Amino acid sequence: MYKSTLGLLSNFSALIVDDDKLTRDMLRQGLKEYFGDFYEAKDGLEGFETFKKNRVDIIITDIHLPNISGFEMIQEILKLKPSQPFVVITSYNTDQNILKSIQNGAVSFLRKPIMDIQDLQTTLLLALAPKTDQKHTNISSEVTIDLSREIIYKNNQPLFLSQINNKIFWLLCYNLNMLVTYEMIEDYVYDNQSVNKSAIHTSILRIKKLLGINIENVVNAGYILKKM
Repeated sequence: MYKSTLGLLSNFSALIVDDDKLTRDMLRQGLKEYFGDFYEAKDGLEGFETFKKNRVDIIITDIHLPNISGFEMIQEILKLKPSQPFVVITSYNTDQNILKSIQNGAVSFLRKPIMDIQDLQTTLLLALAPKTDQKHTNISSEVTIDLSREIIYKNNQPLFLSQINNKIFWLLCYNLNMLVTYEMIEDYVYDNQSVNKSAIHTSILRIKKLLGINIENVVNAGYILKKM
């Protein structure tokens, strides 16, 4: 595969989740140089924590992992970011695993060991193709977002939020027009630590004031970002 084609991956970030060091080493050698950011995790729990701390465009994961399985990790991530794409790789290539992978949000399924890294490179290019063509989403008459690169524009100018407010805002964007519960915010933004609801509400008010967007408070439940 030509490097110019693989250069399309440079705008994206990837996370590899596999408990086998040899597999991680092989995938790193075949992929890292092409991605803008590249992360690794050795089990499902570490993969979930890495996802929460970084912007991750594509996740390549094994199914059978320590601590929490690949399926459990996928389910936890999709609760926070329903649009997150996954590529599942496993040595247990059964119809049941394939079906379960698809049901759990995998865009593709590859069998281990991966004999030709180009097969995975092609799979990743196809999985990320929709993000390449993704246009800006209008949140209001003044605010648009580039979801693939997580950039906020107000009146066509990039706008930046504080770290906490930025994570809250993008969690709302991942779940546009859907309820984001207090528990989701605590898990994704505050690393599963209990936080006073008034602190979250203060952040929401600051985001609303700065961006002028419609964030609805659902009493005792959470918040919904609604397109205006």
